Amino acid sequence: RSFVAALALLALATAPAAAQQGKLELVPEFGYTFGGGFDIDPGVFNGVPYPGGKLELDASPSYGATLGFETKRGTYFTVSYVYQGTEIGVNWDATPPSIDGIDPNAKGDITLHKILFGGRQEFYKSSEQKLRPYIGGGLGFVVLDPNFVTDNGYRPSSQTDFMMSLNGGLRYMFGEEKRFGLQGDFKGTWFWVPNGDITVWCDYWYGCAAYEGSATIAQGTASIGAVIKF
Repeated sequence: RSFVAALALLALATAPAAAQQGKLELVPEFGYTFGGGFDIDPGVFNGVPYPGGKLELDASPSYGATLGFETKRGTYFTVSYVYQGTEIGVNWDATPPSIDGIDPNAKGDITLHKILFGGRQEFYKSSEQKLRPYIGGGLGFVVLDPNFVTDNGYRPSSQTDFMMSLNGGLRYMFGEEKRFGLQGDFKGTWFWVPNGDITVWCDYWYGCAAYEGSATIAQGTASIGAVIKF
């Protein structure tokens, strides 16, 4: 968490210099994030067979902000932060057995903090054009912060994983100077959980040991934002 705060302070510290060199913009965003998980195979737990399924994050609202630094007309360097509070649990392929009264469908709270460094390219013929499509991408990391205890008493710790993103959208700018606007955006993100670093992927039913291995987690986010240029 302190690392995330340090990066945010660094971005704020460099903003005045960037504003002197070119245009600086701030885009607060609110969206809805869905997807994120991986398949688990059928197995045996405490001598009782259980079906396969998918350990996944629930779809939920997300919000954040992007700082953009224009290097030339329509080309921006961007720094983004996105917060998503959600739940994690197993979506079973078939009805699993209940062992010792444990609810196999129980879910735990988990928070995702996403930091991305990237760029965006707007497409417009003149500065008077109000409707502006764009594409972008970025590299960064996600901090996964679980906030629950499994039935066997294990409390998963937070972990940080590499992340990449691709996005596209449409902006509508207002006024003669085009300093304010609205945008609609769709962003796809992928992050990698390397082998042996998957302990955060837990559920109440039988803990975390069954999920050792590596995985690629894909999510999609549809969002709207307000564009403020300085």
